[in-house]
Amino acid sequence: MEWKYYTNKSIKRRIDRHLHDAAMLFANCEPTADARKEALKQEQEHLSKIYDLDPHFAERCGYKR
Repeated sequence: MEWKYYTNKSIKRRIDRHLHDAAMLFANCEPTADARKEALKQEQEHLSKIYDLDPHFAERCGYKR
């Protein structure tokens, strides 16, 4: 099992950008149930992109297919 996040600097930077964007979804989220559901949906989209780069890391972050 190879974790590209730890062995490839380019992939690490791309994954870190997706993680930052996902975190910002919740930091800027309105305090409503609908807004949180939308943020969770968008977070899964970011995790899907991370999965394409490093499946093991995405699953560790909570990605669900």
